[in-house]
Amino acid sequence: MESRHQQQGLGEGLVQGRHEQQASGTMVAVASITGLAIGGSLLGLMGLSFLASLTLLLFSSPLLLIFSPLLLFGAFVFVGSLAGFAAAAAMALIGMSALGWLYQEVGGQRLLDFGGGDMTSGVKEQGKGLGRYI
Repeated sequence: MESRHQQQGLGEGLVQGRHEQQASGTMVAVASITGLAIGGSLLGLMGLSFLASLTLLLFSSPLLLIFSPLLLFGAFVFVGSLAGFAAAAAMALIGMSALGWLYQEVGGQRLLDFGGGDMTSGVKEQGKGLGRYI
């Protein structure tokens, strides 16, 4: 019960503190004028930006309509060249990995020692262990 009375007393103290910390009328007026000045200028800039975008769209739409066949074929050429470069990069990667594999098979050396040993011996050991288990 005592904790409930203490909590109620604490709540009353908070309410009284809030009433005592009210802002004066001049502070509210200054904050409002500052907010209107900043918000109004940003709103005006947004309107100018929107008006400029609409004007550019209005003037460029006939040009886009006239030159759309050229732009379409230009886009086809661009996408085709990107696909060609991607295919060339993939083939180069595959060729380099094939050459590296061939070097390892013929020379018997590992260029990058990630495996730590021969893979076939590990597979053979696993097979022997599985054979004993079965």
